[in-house]
Amino acid sequence: MVRKIMVAGGTGRTGRLIVMKLIAEGHYPNVLVRDPARAKQILGEEPVFFKGNVCQTETLLPAMLDMEIVISAIGARTPVGKSCPQRIDYNGVVNLVTAACQARIQHFILVSSIAVTHPEHPLNRFGRVLDWKRKGEEALIESGLVYTIIRPGALTDTPGGRRQLIFAQGDHVLGTVSRADVAEACLQALNYPASQGATFELVEIKNSGRPDWDGLFRSLT
Repeated sequence: MVRKIMVAGGTGRTGRLIVMKLIAEGHYPNVLVRDPARAKQILGEEPVFFKGNVCQTETLLPAMLDMEIVISAIGARTPVGKSCPQRIDYNGVVNLVTAACQARIQHFILVSSIAVTHPEHPLNRFGRVLDWKRKGEEALIESGLVYTIIRPGALTDTPGGRRQLIFAQGDHVLGTVSRADVAEACLQALNYPASQGATFELVEIKNSGRPDWDGLFRSLT
């Protein structure tokens, strides 16, 4: 079934994989981008591009109108300045959530990070990114939207679908995971009711083999 999906952060290293996987499955998502010309160079002509900025609330709603699902893979690029964690990982998520409520989005999938509840983690030295991601998660949870929050481990550019994966809850695990597997987890979450209202960490294990998505989503509580 073709779904009406809007992707934020679709030109990022993880977001572009989400968009390409959606297209490969027959979906033609709306993609929120700051520079449509650059986005076409990265993603081609098939997605529908909407010029917008997560820091500018008024630019977000047009991309969500008539959509059912929002997938957010946005992330800060610098520890300070216009693309810092506070502006992107918190304010940007809040703005997306606000627009999603106005557009009556049915399901909001947020790509966050492991260790968001551990402010002492070294990742937090990057502009307190973990603190701000956690605040973004809280804004989504408190919004009343149906949500899925995916907290991937350290992201790698290795091919996906070659390692077994773990869904953990409670923010106690560490590890790595392929960006491609994170992208696939976003798509798979659309097919499993157990993903709704769930927050989980996603890391790979050393065992080779294809991920057992059915078993992974059934493991959620």
